[in-house]
Amino acid sequence: MELTKFDNFAICSDTVQGTQGDYTVTVLLDRDPDVTPDHFDCHSETDKRRWRDDEWFYGVLRAKVSVDVAGQSVLLDDCAASLGAIEVNLGDDNSHLDEHAEELAREAFERGVSLVNAIKLAA
Repeated sequence: MELTKFDNFAICSDTVQGTQGDYTVTVLLDRDPDVTPDHFDCHSETDKRRWRDDEWFYGVLRAKVSVDVAGQSVLLDDCAASLGAIEVNLGDDNSHLDEHAEELAREAFERGVSLVNAIKLAA
């Protein structure tokens, strides 16, 4: 599944999306409210100041999966996969967001296929 890409400067509510067959996976970026630079020993005082000034943040990626049924999009799972404590806008680019999103999209797709198969078996 090929996903669109995050921008070099990302903001909360940015999304990337991809489709495979009748399935669509959307990965949403949001702020991770549970993580601060104080949770890790690797940040300088400058990094901490920049975090307090909202120049960068810790994000969480959440993948949702839907399937097309007779031309209608049916949401199967609104949090099929997630990953938190991701540094956003700290370095020169956010390509690591794309890498994480691809992994989560694979998990979400597999979850969607599994749900549809379970529905078919139950019917």
